[in-house]
Amino acid sequence: MRASWWPDAATARGEAHPLRSLLIGIGNPLRGDDGVGWRLAEELGGLAVHQLTPELAAELAAVDRVLFVDAWLLPPGPLPAGRFQPCLRAVAPGASGLGSSHRLEPAELLALAAALYQARPEAQELLLPAHDLAHGTRLSPPLRRQLPRARRLLRQWLVQAGA
Repeated sequence: MRASWWPDAATARGEAHPLRSLLIGIGNPLRGDDGVGWRLAEELGGLAVHQLTPELAAELAAVDRVLFVDAWLLPPGPLPAGRFQPCLRAVAPGASGLGSSHRLEPAELLALAAALYQARPEAQELLLPAHDLAHGTRLSPPLRRQLPRARRLLRQWLVQAGA
């Protein structure tokens, strides 16, 4: 498996050491909102995966920074207006240990990349609120309304110098 990665703003300016960036979209495109990470990664030429697996540690070893894009299930009940929006946050290798040999959380994958390859890419997650995980390829209307902001956050991440 070979991941796509993008040059950052340093490359555009002709600087000698551009950052190598990797976008990983996680989800199942046949389960409604769960497929949003997959879809956004495909739109931008990133790596679309159903789940994070140990094999991806080698991909992390080849980059300076990584962005995981995924859906997160909202809690049941009424939601405060405007509170749940795409969330871009930093991810650090976890101290909890590796929970599964087949499916990992971003922090566990980062810990594995550090242990196997001494790789420590800067990592962030872009989390989008999932409203409907029913079978099908359609995203829910509330999630579709979040896509413009999510795409803006992705574009910003792709062009920044990684600071």
